[in-house]
Amino acid sequence: MEDFLELLVSATASGCVYGLLALAYLVIIRPTSIINFAVGEWAASGAFVGVAVLSTLVWPALEWPWWSALLIVAAFGALVGYGTELLCVRPLVARGAPELSAILVLLGVLVIFREGNTLLFGASPLPSPAPFGFRRMLIGPFPGVSQQFLIIGATFGVFLSAWLFFERTVWGRAFEAVALNRKAAALMGIDLRMVGALAFAAGGAIAAVAGLLVSPLTSAHFLMGLPLATQGFTALVIGGIGRVEGALLGGLILAFVEQFGARWLPVPSGMTLAFPFVLLIGFLLFRPTGLLRAPETRV
Repeated sequence: MEDFLELLVSATASGCVYGLLALAYLVIIRPTSIINFAVGEWAASGAFVGVAVLSTLVWPALEWPWWSALLIVAAFGALVGYGTELLCVRPLVARGAPELSAILVLLGVLVIFREGNTLLFGASPLPSPAPFGFRRMLIGPFPGVSQQFLIIGATFGVFLSAWLFFERTVWGRAFEAVALNRKAAALMGIDLRMVGALAFAAGGAIAAVAGLLVSPLTSAHFLMGLPLATQGFTALVIGGIGRVEGALLGGLILAFVEQFGARWLPVPSGMTLAFPFVLLIGFLLFRPTGLLRAPETRV
């Protein structure tokens, strides 16, 4: 039973990371209809920036607390997202280019960030400090590593904030209005450029924070972005793009299938890498809207 509960905590922590990446996709897709596969590399960049801030290898004279690194990484991700929208996406939208053009440009952004991370930080994995170390904890009957519980708590905080933003704020309503009909939203006086910029900034901040949170468990390395992008997108497809909580639900389902399947299914360990792709193909074929449909819209 203890082994099962420990696996449950591990899968929940992984699912929370996938959910954060799915949320980064969602906040961009909803108002812009653009799939930004660069969020995985933004997560990797957040991990590297966190290592740079916390590691004495970069600034030996400074010792930054982990919580300040969290704020710096979130601000860095927001700046990266805003800059990407301003320089790469907005000119295409202004010229009336199809959405596919922006998606292809963002694939180029993905490559730029991957190669840039490799040039700046090297190809070797870099250890990332954990704020509470790696000691084992017991919360109720659930055993796990302190970083896993931090990931779970931080993720629920981010999702609660996102839900409150979309459901309880005027700007959240503006996002929803733009997602429904861009032309009608513009006629109502909503600044489409501002909504797009905020969407990319929020997506960048969420992705960067996800990278920082997971890096103590995986280390920061230049290959971490692509798996995170794939798992986050799969989680989004599973949960659906209509509701914020769908991103978290999709992430948890994907992680549970991955980890419980790897533990108990009679398949080679390398085959577990195919689980996200199998789920992705299955949902795209049989339930492309995801598990949770959008609620009745109120704008």
